[in-house]
Amino acid sequence: MLASTLFALSTTGAFAQTAAENGFANAVNDPPPGYSGPVFELSHDYPAEHPGDCGPDDCPWLSIDVDFTTGVPLDWDDPDSNWNAYIMSMLDVAIRGQDPNFSNEAGFNTAPNGYPEWFHVPWMAYDPSAGREFAHGTTNERTAHLSDFVGSPMPNATPLTAMSNDCQAQFPHGFESWAVGVYNAWGGYAIGQAFPEDGMPALTQWGGQVVPRGLPFPDGTMVAKFLTTNATPDCVQYLEGSSVWMVNRHAYSDSTGYTCERALQETRLTQVDVAVIDPRSPTRWVYGTFGYSGNAEGDTVLERLVPLGLQWGSDPKTFPAVPRALSVPATESVLNLGIVPDVIEYEHWGCEGRLAGPVDNPVSSCLSCHASSFAAANGAIPVMGTNVPPSFGFSGICAAGGSAQNAAYFSNYNFPQAYPDAAYAGAVPLDTSLQLAVAFTQYATFANNGAPNACTNPNQF
Repeated sequence: MLASTLFALSTTGAFAQTAAENGFANAVNDPPPGYSGPVFELSHDYPAEHPGDCGPDDCPWLSIDVDFTTGVPLDWDDPDSNWNAYIMSMLDVAIRGQDPNFSNEAGFNTAPNGYPEWFHVPWMAYDPSAGREFAHGTTNERTAHLSDFVGSPMPNATPLTAMSNDCQAQFPHGFESWAVGVYNAWGGYAIGQAFPEDGMPALTQWGGQVVPRGLPFPDGTMVAKFLTTNATPDCVQYLEGSSVWMVNRHAYSDSTGYTCERALQETRLTQVDVAVIDPRSPTRWVYGTFGYSGNAEGDTVLERLVPLGLQWGSDPKTFPAVPRALSVPATESVLNLGIVPDVIEYEHWGCEGRLAGPVDNPVSSCLSCHASSFAAANGAIPVMGTNVPPSFGFSGICAAGGSAQNAAYFSNYNFPQAYPDAAYAGAVPLDTSLQLAVAFTQYATFANNGAPNACTNPNQF
């Protein structure tokens, strides 16, 4: 599991002197001498002008007939529905011009036609614990449990009883997730407005609320994220045949788990998330997620991505936003339930019928998590659960039905509305962008402390 070479922190990339140098750095680490693999370059030549209306070539989902306001539970396989066509149109745009096998050598190409079409968020190479690595620009996300892939005793999960204990013994500290996200030209325009060339966030006022310049993200915005895992096909059979990337991720110690040192090691594509702005959605956003399955039909890796579902709201009338006795079935997610277990042996989904992907938190949901993206007021360093909402969870999430925290977390609110908990009054809304939340956090760390927080324990259970 360990590569032979460990890499020290960069002296020429991140942790430089100015906001621009730090904000637009490519990676936490420089490639070592003699390295001949792919090298990530931050795509930050953001469009200076609004790209205009998004036509059918770039926003085909807008012309697909769907209804986000039925108020009743939805069936993915309803022959009169277009959910599959909608999500596949999103994927088609996200992977257009990419290597169909998403190889390590090719990675994700931000300029498939020779000019920048996809853009990265700055300030994601400042944090030595989770910041961008030099090969593919991936950042460290939630550490997944074996049960996330193959089942657990949770009410909405079915364990794979044939699974041996060998994998649990081999990976007692879980599976690391490393992901890279990209925005299209419409999203890139907004990012460039929020973080201009000086690397410092640009803020303005909207109805008395402090907001980043350029937000809300304009109509036409799309964001895609490609998530990889160090789980192996020996442990998770349906990862067989997936893309294998070499990323500069945390080295592993049998005694302490993942360490702050980094080493080039394998990861496999396991999940692809896509999100678009659709004015027909009550939240303006529609989130979709795909899981890779070697059991799926398709000659290439990208053809074997299986749509898992769509979400356009957090279902505020469904447990745990309300007590169980008052709960109604979720109507703001539609799940592709028919793919389990024949195509993907297992999928845990999200809280109470909401959408979540294979390496996502099963007691959260895509939109509930992303909608809680805020920066701290007055340039303070954000601390989740203290001065910004607890995006990644809290005690009693998906359990304490009707609690104030669950009611707030699983509610619907549109930019620039405040998070529906007065404890976070004044927090700056980021229009569902957790990547911008990272950027604001790291800029605030730089501005307040002058140096990044040291890595101490990268294990992210």
